[in-house]
Amino acid sequence: MKHYIDDSLKSFSDRIFLSYKNKKISFEEFYHNVTSKSRALLRLDLSSNNFVGIFLSNPIDILEVYFACIQIDVIPVIFPYDINSKELQVIIKNHKIDFIITEWLQKNQIKNIKDSSFFYIQELSSSFGGCGVTEFNDSIKDTNSIQSMHLTSGSTGTPKLVKLTFNNFINSVLQWDNEINFLDSDRYVQCLPLNHIAGLSIIIRSQIKGFETILMNRFNASKVNFEIDNGATLISLIPSMLKRLIDDRAGKSFPNSLRGIILGGDGCSTRLMKYALKNNLPIYKTYGMTETCSGVTGFWIHQFPNMLDSVGKRFIKNKISILDSRVLISGPSVSPYEFNNEQNNLQTSDLGEINSNFLFLNGRCDDIVISGGENISLSKIKNILYKHDEISEVYLDTKHDDNFGTLISAFIEVSNDNLGVKEIKKYLLTFLSKNQCPKIIQIVDKIHHD
Repeated sequence: MKHYIDDSLKSFSDRIFLSYKNKKISFEEFYHNVTSKSRALLRLDLSSNNFVGIFLSNPIDILEVYFACIQIDVIPVIFPYDINSKELQVIIKNHKIDFIITEWLQKNQIKNIKDSSFFYIQELSSSFGGCGVTEFNDSIKDTNSIQSMHLTSGSTGTPKLVKLTFNNFINSVLQWDNEINFLDSDRYVQCLPLNHIAGLSIIIRSQIKGFETILMNRFNASKVNFEIDNGATLISLIPSMLKRLIDDRAGKSFPNSLRGIILGGDGCSTRLMKYALKNNLPIYKTYGMTETCSGVTGFWIHQFPNMLDSVGKRFIKNKISILDSRVLISGPSVSPYEFNNEQNNLQTSDLGEINSNFLFLNGRCDDIVISGGENISLSKIKNILYKHDEISEVYLDTKHDDNFGTLISAFIEVSNDNLGVKEIKKYLLTFLSKNQCPKIIQIVDKIHHD
């Protein structure tokens, strides 16, 4: 198979690939920008399969360096721009990140970091292009090889790098195309971080399917709504972002040109989904993770309004099963480096059940605390609260308590002023024992997301 940028150059040369601020970049222009960076990177004497960190702020620079790494057969890792120096040092040391491409703005951040060589993109830029002609292999040597590595907190909160292959990305795109049916005319708003698999996957879909990506450096509700009102057709969001978009529109309906809102992540309340149904929002609810190269289940909520609390049906070629209440996933988009049993399954930390071929999540096995002598998953408490029609946001806090073990506090936004603490406690007791319920429940006007 040809490299993404070689195939898109041939198939979609004149089409717009990226829109960023006031600039539009065609697939052809992007190809030439990438090959220029590839020639500059070759001068760093990188060896095949070196790990190259990308620590940049400009999303165009990030993507050009990312695809340049792939073109010269080295493995890129995109770092979050707000990562602190201690975390960066640990990752570099544990995963042997040989080189990092960064920028002058980060000089103070990286000055004490060891075990890696740093190169500034501004200094590399002076040699982009060069006089000589370098021929690059236009085909992927082995689609089972690693395309890139991706930082995730994992189940313990300790940063780890997940290895994803070319096959993982390619099959993920095919699965998503089967669900969404990408069009040449699509304009996809990308407002998720590029270091997250959900953000980068949109770019790979665009390269393979040939539609335009509207690139945003960070989420801003008014700017995203502007793009939606001016012809965007698809967008990927997490629930808190969707809520902020709705609030920013102040009652203004979404245009019919927006044909898909791909909604993933935690904290999707039943109230938000019912609002979406009532107002004809084209919500496609999905579930996935870094290890599965983004989504592996999903559904259009207007087609199955009785399944709002689920995360959908499995994608084609995937297998979802439950073992000891834990969700197991296998399929071509699952990283082979993450299989943790002899059955070639990814054993997740999610607790779930399958009903009528729909997957329902019931919490996580790695956020279990002991309260009053009983085990309880914090995410299970959140999921139960989010199913209440008049609860819109939930934040749980925990602290050690000599009497209870772990004291759980729940801070809750409600949509009905008549819903009080007493009613919420009564509601929780229909699902949980007294010891499993939060000991402190407080209704607040607003929960602020960092």
